[in-house]
Amino acid sequence: MNLRFSGRGLTLGALGALGVWLLLWLGWWTHATAGEHVLWLVLALAPLVIVSFFVVRDVKSGFVWCGFVSLGYFAQGITVTLTSRSDSAYGAVEIFLSLLLFTAASAALRARRRQVQERS
Repeated sequence: MNLRFSGRGLTLGALGALGVWLLLWLGWWTHATAGEHVLWLVLALAPLVIVSFFVVRDVKSGFVWCGFVSLGYFAQGITVTLTSRSDSAYGAVEIFLSLLLFTAASAALRARRRQVQERS
């Protein structure tokens, strides 16, 4: 069986994994009021939802923005890991998933460039 992953599929998978992680962490495992949960989830998930629309449509700029957005989540994960002992494991998972998103988006862009060069 030949299993092939597309760059778009990997990027969507990484976006989904990061979104599910943030949903669990900020929406379920964090102790806060209902209003705080809603605010944190909207602020955390809005960039992922917006970028995913462009990735689903296979727009090149969507993959570029995935790279930029992943760096923001990476920075947040670093900050949480270094400043909060109780949430450092959650931050470490966010770091891993943001690096996974960055790598998947970069691989998708490289594959697109290769396809364009082969057509020429």
